[in-house]
Amino acid sequence: MRHRARAGFTLLEIVLAVALALALVAAMLTFYQQAAQVRASLSQEVDKTGAERAVMNLLTSELRSAWACREIGLGLEGGPDQMRLVTTCLPGATAWVVTTATETPPPAERDIQVVGWRLRIVEDEDGRPVIIGIERTCQKNVTARVAEEGKEIQTLLVTPRFKFIRFRYWDGNTWLESWGGGDLPGAVEIVLGEEPLPEGVEPMDYPFPIFRRVVYVPAGAKASGSTIVRGLDDGGGP
Repeated sequence: MRHRARAGFTLLEIVLAVALALALVAAMLTFYQQAAQVRASLSQEVDKTGAERAVMNLLTSELRSAWACREIGLGLEGGPDQMRLVTTCLPGATAWVVTTATETPPPAERDIQVVGWRLRIVEDEDGRPVIIGIERTCQKNVTARVAEEGKEIQTLLVTPRFKFIRFRYWDGNTWLESWGGGDLPGAVEIVLGEEPLPEGVEPMDYPFPIFRRVVYVPAGAKASGSTIVRGLDDGGGP
């Protein structure tokens, strides 16, 4: 008597097949999550590097075009966390517009402007200061008798990425924490950080990773009597 051929799978075979399928799905999900985390991390790094380059490049361009304006008695003035300077630039398109007698002429604009860099700080609901990011101010009419922010002075949040900024100024012999007067330093050191400066910590002891650049100021080299900014080849330390 012949036995009938077995049809289908045993319970053990079904359990093993389901377990294998679940293991494959779990492995794929784990790989996908890891890939997504790597992609998000790379995207954050790209955004951070892009923001750092944008700020540094704009600051570099303005410092290299800095000029001591005798008319208003200002070249560069600043402290550890803010800076204001006169820089040369091409006037905007509105400066070339020819208006009729019935039209309101655009605001006066010259080939020099006063720009400023600082942290934007606001108060939260509890009245505590909160750093929003780095902002830039721009006054295009440098000879205006009265200049108010929001009117003659434009204010722009350049990036919310960085919550720390530090400047130092090279006088030809050493680094200074502040600069005042109508002349220009030989160079400016710029330091950016993502985290706010902790309370009770000095700016020079900032504990988080930083981006640093030393910018040579061509119009300020005469103050040191040389076109070479000494002391910058070793990292700019004092």
